[in-house]
Amino acid sequence: MSALLKQERLIIPARKEGERVKARPCLGDHEEQLAKVREMSFSRYEQAYRKLAKV
Repeated sequence: MSALLKQERLIIPARKEGERVKARPCLGDHEEQLAKVREMSFSRYEQAYRKLAKV
């Protein structure tokens, strides 16, 4: 069943030294993607953002 669940974390595969990676285009609305990543980031690092805001 875990294979059916949507993945929450970004997985970056290991690559050999000197190997270059080409960018892949992502389909979908850019604004929706930004809103989602901001939401995920804030929920994960809320305390750190609050501390940085005080500086």
